[in-house]
Amino acid sequence: MDLYDFVGELNLEESAGLQVEVAVAAYHDVEAWPALPDLTTATANAEHVDLGAETFTMKTGKQFHKFEGSLNKNSFQSQLVGSRGAKSFENTLTVQKNAVNKDLSGWLRANRNRPIVVAFRPLGGTQYVLLGFEGIWAEVDEANMDIPGEVAGDKMTMFTVRSIFYPPLYIDAVPFTPAV
Repeated sequence: MDLYDFVGELNLEESAGLQVEVAVAAYHDVEAWPALPDLTTATANAEHVDLGAETFTMKTGKQFHKFEGSLNKNSFQSQLVGSRGAKSFENTLTVQKNAVNKDLSGWLRANRNRPIVVAFRPLGGTQYVLLGFEGIWAEVDEANMDIPGEVAGDKMTMFTVRSIFYPPLYIDAVPFTPAV
């Protein structure tokens, strides 16, 4: 693998935070996966993780579904873990919705053990960051609901999605309409 320089101009729109919309699909609803970048032909660092205009092919009637979190509450972390010579990535997306209701409880019940694929965008980002891929799905790792006693408290439903092995992958679009 070739090493490439990492020298670039400061992007003035590098604000922290994530957009509120998160895309979620059942892992087994994917018919064909986007092609992964070829590490041997890359000529720039971004090419190692950029799926660009590659597309998902979903099974008939299947699609990604939108889940809306709360602004300034969602967060993402990617960490390189493992022993020397055997490192992988552990990616964690935390989504918080300032509500507790039967729809959110039902969503957690229905998806608590389901293999999933999740996509989200950073604030100002145009590409989705993808968690879960062929052979290595993402999953809801933890969840909780909280209704505090004080009226000014932060009522919320929170869940964390975890994926492993691949670093965050970037893709231009995910399909929000049912496949035909």
